[in-house]
Amino acid sequence: GQAMALETDRRRHVELHRVESALERMGEGDYGFCVNCDRKIAAKRLEHDPATPLCIDCAELTDTNHHE
Repeated sequence: GQAMALETDRRRHVELHRVESALERMGEGDYGFCVNCDRKIAAKRLEHDPATPLCIDCAELTDTNHHE
C-alpha cells in the first residue's frame, strides 16, 4: 500500500543522495577516500558499492553505533 510506496520513495531518495555525493567527491578529487578518516577506501569495496563514502572500518563503527 501507501506505506510501501513511501518507503520505496525514501530509499530511492537516499540512494540518489549517495550517488550525488559520490559525484561531488569525484569533482573535488576526494572520491575513494573515507569522508570520516580520510583513509583510502579499498578498491573491492568501491567495486561493490561505488557510492560508499566510508572505509570498511568506519562503516563497521557506524553500523555498530546504530545498533546499540
